[in-house]
Amino acid sequence: MRFNAKTLLTLFMVCATFAPMLLAAEGHGEGPQSEDGVLTYMGNLMFWEYVTFGLILLIVGWKVLPVMLKQLGERQDRIQDALDKADKVRSEAEVLLRKHEEMMRNAHADAKKITDEATAAAREAAGRISAEAEQAAKETRERAQKEVEQLTRKAQAELREQAVELALLASSRVLQKSLQDEDHRKLAQEAISAAGTMNN
Repeated sequence: MRFNAKTLLTLFMVCATFAPMLLAAEGHGEGPQSEDGVLTYMGNLMFWEYVTFGLILLIVGWKVLPVMLKQLGERQDRIQDALDKADKVRSEAEVLLRKHEEMMRNAHADAKKITDEATAAAREAAGRISAEAEQAAKETRERAQKEVEQLTRKAQAELREQAVELALLASSRVLQKSLQDEDHRKLAQEAISAAGTMNN
């Protein structure tokens, strides 16, 4: 038969209640005035001390100990949960740290790539601009040279015409209109040819 804490407590209470009566019925309780009374009284006192100590142990084991064990278990569970959470947080922090380091490496690589591309693009643009500027300067020089040549030819033509006019004027004055129109044209052609030869 299995006894629980309440049953044991009841048995102790019954024993504590009826033990003195049983001892008195057997003749052990002659009173403190008898010769054996001191020993009997001391024996009864020790018996009650044992009973009281057993009752205290029983009460502690029945009421106090489960509460203490429960509190200790809950505290142990809380500590274990805190340790588990700390391990989890540390693991997550390590993962985040590795991700951050990887992101920083990727960012440095991307920045270097962008810098290299920008440098190459700047050099290419500088070369292209230099080539375009050189080509534009060349075209400007050629255009200016052509304009100068055109102006030179135009000025030469104007000079030839003025020379012809001056020659005609001078010859007409010298000859005092003694020549015919055909002679004037011939002289003009010769003057033009002579002027062209001089300019070349």
